[in-house]
Order: sequence, then structure tokens, then C-alpha cells
Amino acid sequence: MTTRSHDTEVLFFTAPHCSVCRVVRPTATEVAETFEGTVAFREIDATQHPDVAASYGIKGVPTIVAIHDDRVVGRYVGSRSRSDIESLFASASTGERSRRSISSTDRVLRLSVAATFAAAAVLLGEPILWAPAAGAASFALWDLVRP
Repeated sequence: MTTRSHDTEVLFFTAPHCSVCRVVRPTATEVAETFEGTVAFREIDATQHPDVAASYGIKGVPTIVAIHDDRVVGRYVGSRSRSDIESLFASASTGERSRRSISSTDRVLRLSVAATFAAAAVLLGEPILWAPAAGAASFALWDLVRP
């Protein structure tokens, strides 16, 4: 199998045993149909083509990789929303890098961890606990403030 067929494409790395791949596949296919003619879409079984998967640094499935003019402009691993998948196709089409964002559930969980450390710092009188509180809060908000 060749690793490239188009200058603008989205590669969807899957595996037969992957239940998340089966969940993401219909959405990725629907989005691919809306970009038909501008962005090529290829589904690649990472278990049958480990050399191709390795060439793109695939460590887990599902992984969706957006390519524009021989450079990777976006990558998502795991289950993603329709808008995230659309943004990858748009990135492949325009060549602009895709901005990664975390889900609102992840953001709430990370902020909850930060709040827990902050509460422990106050209740226990341990100033050292402010460091992990600040780190968790930064990790929760980084994608909103980065360039």
C-alpha cells in the first residue's frame, strides 16, 4: 500500500477490534462526503498496514490525520465530535493547522481537580498544594489561551 495518493487528504486509521472506530466511522464518512472532490478520504486498517501506521506515528486507533501538501496539519486520536472531524477536513482543505481543543467534560474534570487541590490547600493549610492546583487549572484552560 502506498502511503500517499493525494496532496490533500484525511487518513482514518482503524482496527477490526476497535469499538470506538465503529462509532466514529459513520461520522467521518458523512463528513468526507461533504468534502468530496476537495479532500480525499482513506480508511486504513492499522493492523494490516503497520508500516503506514508507523510512518504517521500512529500509537492508537482511531486516529484521524489531516494532510495538506505533504505535511500533517491536524491529528485527533479517539472519539471526537462531528465539528472536530469537520475541522480536520477543513484543515486538510486549506492547509491551516487544526486547533486542538478539549471537550467540555474534560475541562470540567480538570477544573474539578484544580478546585479539589485548592480546597485542600486552604483546609489543610498546606501551601504546597497550590502548585498542583495551579497546574491542573492551567492544563484545563491552556487550549483557550495558546496561540
